Amino acid sequence: MKRREFILHTGIAGLAFAVSCSRNHDEEEPEKSCVVTAGRCTTYEPQSLRQAMTGMVDRLGALKGLRSGDRVLLKVNLTGGAAAAIHYMNLRDIFPWETYWTHSEVIRIMAELYRDAGAGHIWVADALFGSDSYALGGYREKLAPLAELIDLDQPGPSAGFVSLPVANSLRYPSFWLREEVVECDHLAAIVKMKCHQNCGITLGLKGHIGLVPLSHYRSHPEDASRTLLHGSPTESGQILPQGIVDLNQARPIDFSLIDGILTAEGGEGPWINTFKAVQPGLLVAGTDPVATDAVACSLMGFDPQAADFTTPFDNSCNHIRLAGSHGLGQSRLGDIIYSGPELDTLRFPFTPCDPV
Repeated sequence: MKRREFILHTGIAGLAFAVSCSRNHDEEEPEKSCVVTAGRCTTYEPQSLRQAMTGMVDRLGALKGLRSGDRVLLKVNLTGGAAAAIHYMNLRDIFPWETYWTHSEVIRIMAELYRDAGAGHIWVADALFGSDSYALGGYREKLAPLAELIDLDQPGPSAGFVSLPVANSLRYPSFWLREEVVECDHLAAIVKMKCHQNCGITLGLKGHIGLVPLSHYRSHPEDASRTLLHGSPTESGQILPQGIVDLNQARPIDFSLIDGILTAEGGEGPWINTFKAVQPGLLVAGTDPVATDAVACSLMGFDPQAADFTTPFDNSCNHIRLAGSHGLGQSRLGDIIYSGPELDTLRFPFTPCDPV
């Protein structure tokens, strides 16, 4: 990646994150705030991790607009549920928080930063597939003192789900969601950096699929996934990316943090044959969710502007480019205002999923 393709602030790779944004050296143009930052972090040790995350949040000014008392929802990634996690822990010694779930320390520190910034109520949320994933890996013990932990598959306090319309939808005119998703003042995607069998990669934008209840988005009662959002095997490559974009249009992401400290390549979970644990040692954050995913995609060794049905989007349309073309953010690397170490110094090439 050539220097001229990015507006970069040269930084020190590691835990020392500068707090200032990059400067456009053309004096005729005003300085613009950076929207994405990235850096190297190789540990979940709380003090070092907090230093790295605080530096990123400060660099972006991500929490400056938060008002005292705002309700914040942290959409995390605990894909597959507890039953699958326990199965692969016993079968293959694969621990989800080290490979395919957002790490509890990352979530805990982010919740603390929101609390310290004045948040009035914090929800940690994901769809849990009928099990209590929060009971594994210390999630409940670490997070319950800071946030209310909710299962997006279950009805909210109103004993039902709320319909949220989608303006200028590609496929879905509205979505059923728990009321907390609709009512929150600020939504943050706190997700894992991974590949995905059906749509190439799963980062902040793709994580929104977990917002909708399984019961309302499956073709048959026995389906274990949201088959109405995936379509048939021949349709999935078109339908799923459109669902991702529509969900992000219905409830946009205000802040993204992508956990790539420990993760996996080759798939979103150990049920994918090419799944393999890796240690990129990376964190990516941003206030533009499309740009954040685009930078993370590049750090994974892929082109965020890749053509549909090409690597890493071998089995689908490119939902990052699709989101950018529908006004959800900037997907072109050359137009993203980035602040942090040179991306070439951070890049960690991932092995993609095999084409279906």
